Parts: sequence; C-alpha cells; structure tokens
Amino acid sequence: MTGESVGSYLHQCRQQQGVALAALATRLCPLNVLAAIEQGQQSPSVAQLTQLYQQLGIVRNQPLPQSYPIHRLPAFSRQLQSWWQHQAYGQLVANVAAGDVLHQLTTDTDRQAVLYYYGRSLAAIGDVEAAQLHLRAGLMFMTPQYPQIYRSLDLLLLAAENSVSGLASADPDLSGFDRAVTVMRQGRVRDASANLTLVFYQYAQTLLNLNRPQAAIQYLREAIAWDEQQQSTYLLPDCYLLLALALKMTQPERAAFFRLADQPE
Repeated sequence: MTGESVGSYLHQCRQQQGVALAALATRLCPLNVLAAIEQGQQSPSVAQLTQLYQQLGIVRNQPLPQSYPIHRLPAFSRQLQSWWQHQAYGQLVANVAAGDVLHQLTTDTDRQAVLYYYGRSLAAIGDVEAAQLHLRAGLMFMTPQYPQIYRSLDLLLLAAENSVSGLASADPDLSGFDRAVTVMRQGRVRDASANLTLVFYQYAQTLLNLNRPQAAIQYLREAIAWDEQQQSTYLLPDCYLLLALALKMTQPERAAFFRLADQPE
C-alpha cells in the first residue's frame, strides 16, 4: 500500500473531525503505531482501517458523485436519484418495473441511464441474472458501439456488466473492463470523469474474487491516482481498504492457503 497516501488521508480526516492523535489512539492502538500510520511509515491492516473509519465517521460505498438524469421524465428522474442516493435499491427496482419506464423514453441516453441504475440495483438485491441482462441492454444503446470519445456512462456500463459477470461465472469476461480502462488511460472521456474511479474499483474487486491480488493492486493504485487527478475522494476509503486486503492476500501464508483451497478433495 502507498502508506504515505493513506496516512495523509487519515490525518486529513482526523484533523477535519477535530480529533487529537492521542485521543484517537486511546480508542484503537498505541500512539506510536497510529503516528507511524499517519506519517506513512507503517501500512494499516484491514482491521485497523475499519476501526479508524468507524472512529472518524468515514463513509464507505458512496453513491456516484455525478448523476445521470432522465431528461424525458424529470419528476421520475428526481425520484430515481433519491432512491439511488439512499441505496433504496428494492424500491428503485420495483418502481422502474411497475412504471414501464423504458417504453416512455425516446433517446438512447435516457435508456442507458435507466438501465444502468436498474441493472446495478438488481445486482445489489441479488438478482444477478436480471442485472446482467439489463446492463447488456444498456450497452446495446451505446451509439456508435466503438466511438472515438466515450461518455462516462458508456464506461460505467461496460464495467458494471463485467462486474456482474464476475459474480455469475468462475471464468468471467473481463474485456469490458479492459476496454474501459484503455479509454480512460487515453483520456477519451467526454464527461463526469469523477465517477470513473468506480471502473478501477470494480475491476479490482472482480480480480480479488478471482484470487488475483497482484493485478487488483495495480488497479486500486490507479483508482487512487484517478481520484487525485480529479481532485475527488470518491471511493477513496473503499480503495484503501480493498488495497489492504489485496496486500494481505499476497503474503506467503495467505497465498499458500489459497493454493491449498484450490486443490481437489
């Protein structure tokens, strides 16, 4: 882990909360350990990060910083954004399905937005098959299919579909992730770039689920760098926590455990 960057982030959060270093340390760990973490001299463990987040009120799993409105249905769009922001995924799914929303839309952009929120919400409530179906439908409305400049929603759909594929298959298709990351690295994105930290994060999550921590580490570091470039903190605590987990998985004893677990009985 880039100990210096996570330490700097934790230091900034503590200062914003007005919590003294010594006061925080009394609740968690020895003062010298906490000081070393903040100064980048020691990388925090998964457990330490989790406790620090709780003590400092750091929120994880934040919604997208920039939304995608449904222009054809402004009142419904506001309601959908409220469900999404409050993580009321079941309500969002029920209302999109019951309202026959998709048949009221006239532009591919609006259709993509609804299908993205609907597909992600289906995945969140555990309906992986339906989520994959609707996210793929969203990708069908990407016109042209291989543009020179992409909209951020195109890339989020590519990543979300591959992320759900990773839940449904032991050998998932990762080409959508690779395509989205290539476009981002080349700077071929038109809008809402702050949202795209999620692409790197979801790729790393999927790679960890496939027991590929070294590859996950690469994309988590890119996610953190992307946030810094966008002057954003979107998913930053999540990235640091997943990075700590990925590094733990690369330790020899952890790697040996996974090799043993993979052996047939």
